[in-house]
Amino acid sequence: MAKLRCQRAGAVAAVGGVVWVGWAVVLSATGQTEMSTSILAGTALSALGVVAGHYAIEDFYGARMKRPGTIGAWAGGLGGLVFAIGQLVRLLSGGGEAVIAVGVLVLVSGSLLVTVGLVRTRIQPPWLGVLLGLGTIAFLGFEVQPAAATVYGLAWVALGQDLYRFDPPDGRFGDADGDYGWLS
Repeated sequence: MAKLRCQRAGAVAAVGGVVWVGWAVVLSATGQTEMSTSILAGTALSALGVVAGHYAIEDFYGARMKRPGTIGAWAGGLGGLVFAIGQLVRLLSGGGEAVIAVGVLVLVSGSLLVTVGLVRTRIQPPWLGVLLGLGTIAFLGFEVQPAAATVYGLAWVALGQDLYRFDPPDGRFGDADGDYGWLS
């Protein structure tokens, strides 16, 4: 992946994470049970930011993560896209719960596989992978407490920020067969 493409995808992922945190905090603070039009639009936009993050992780780290991280990035990107489409259907017609449910399941599965790939290969500092894993699990508690989704958004802010750095100090844009782990 070219440095500029990685920067752009990282910036979109970070902004998506910020928007994700925003709608989760608003829902939690207001105690709303029904999502307003602006919250649904923000949810769809933030999901598209997460899709860009999964794309960037696969393209930027894919050769080093191998499986399960690469499979997770593809699944997470697809799940995020389905989740965003479900939110848009919900926004336009009031339905789409089945599409959202499928999107959430695939997004969560993909994010957990990406977590395993990031922690296992040590491409990132391990706490970023752990944060993504904890955020993904916490996101499942959204129905109980909307603030649970904030950790997932924060994880994407942190990952997006790292992807945005166009020239990481450890040379990760180099040879895919080299050892570019965080501790090496």
